[in-house]
Amino acid sequence: MSFKNIFDNGGDEAGSADKSARALNEDAPGSGDVSEAVRKLESERDPWLVRQTAHGAFDVMGFLNPLFRNAQGIAAAQRQVSEDPGATSTMAAATTKAFGPPKVSISDDDMPKLEDLSKLIGNRRNYSLIATGLGTSEGLVVDPSANTAYVADRGGKKLSAVKVDTGSQRVVASALGDIGDVRVDGQGTAYTTDYGGRLLAVDLSSGSSRKIADVNGAYGVALDAAGKAYVANWIDGQLIAVDLPGGQKTTIATGLGQGIGGVALDGRGKAYIGRKDGGGKLHEVDLAARTHRVVTTLAGSSTIRVVLDGAGRAYTIDHVNGSLYEITLADGAQRVVATGLGTCEGLALDTVNGWIYVSNREGQLWQINQRAALALGGVGKVAP
Repeated sequence: MSFKNIFDNGGDEAGSADKSARALNEDAPGSGDVSEAVRKLESERDPWLVRQTAHGAFDVMGFLNPLFRNAQGIAAAQRQVSEDPGATSTMAAATTKAFGPPKVSISDDDMPKLEDLSKLIGNRRNYSLIATGLGTSEGLVVDPSANTAYVADRGGKKLSAVKVDTGSQRVVASALGDIGDVRVDGQGTAYTTDYGGRLLAVDLSSGSSRKIADVNGAYGVALDAAGKAYVANWIDGQLIAVDLPGGQKTTIATGLGQGIGGVALDGRGKAYIGRKDGGGKLHEVDLAARTHRVVTTLAGSSTIRVVLDGAGRAYTIDHVNGSLYEITLADGAQRVVATGLGTCEGLALDTVNGWIYVSNREGQLWQINQRAALALGGVGKVAP
């Protein structure tokens, strides 16, 4: 159908409606000079009701008539433009002659800011090396609310804070022993473990620390919302719950094997523990029943840390081969989503902003796009 037919049909329909409205206006009782009929109706029924009904109808008809006529005029004008595009060009040329050609003005405020460009470019990258010089890093945690990653340096016995958007770093606490892992409570306190068998509380503002409890073979640690820390005893293959205010200890699971590493809680009564020795196993522990099972085995790897995405997936790192794994908790399916991460021993997940963080003994902190890791093939081999 041509534009001409479309506008012709629209004009015809508007014209037909206009004729109908005029006929209704002429024939309806009470319209024009036929006032006697209205008076007769009003005398036989409630005068107020009839008056409101009739007079309201007359008002509506008075509104519709010019509306339909305007629709006819618009349809005709549209048809003229469709048939003669030159009419539009003529009008545009006249406007340009009267007011001059359009001018484009770009001020400094309109120019893109350097920090905005950097953010845009950063968001488009699948991975980036955001900091170096962090020592022999093992433990790692990220606090999205502070835009900060906390990196535990076992060799330097210190804890560093790294701004993940700029890479700037500072030491927040030292003399912490051979740090194995770190977690933060979001209220200004970090909890660290060391190979000397201690669970420490570290004040992030002052850098001071205090011992919460002695835990033999303390390595991986996780915090729950009820004020407990769950510590992996890597020597005896145990999961120990520690009450943070008082330091009381409860053994939750045994027989996990020597060399267990990181601990992650799903918030629904399950803990997941990686085993860095003995075949790279990922264990699931039922905290209430105090039972455990092997979710999967990563042949030839060392499952040093575990983080959960809350959607049925776990991530773990193989520090022997420098790889990042994705594991489906329901069936244990696994795949490598990144390589080239060095002797990686620290792992953290920022589910708020969609970043995975990996630290290694070479003092590097890597940032990996979680969405890119989910894609087929993952991010491949990372490189500075």
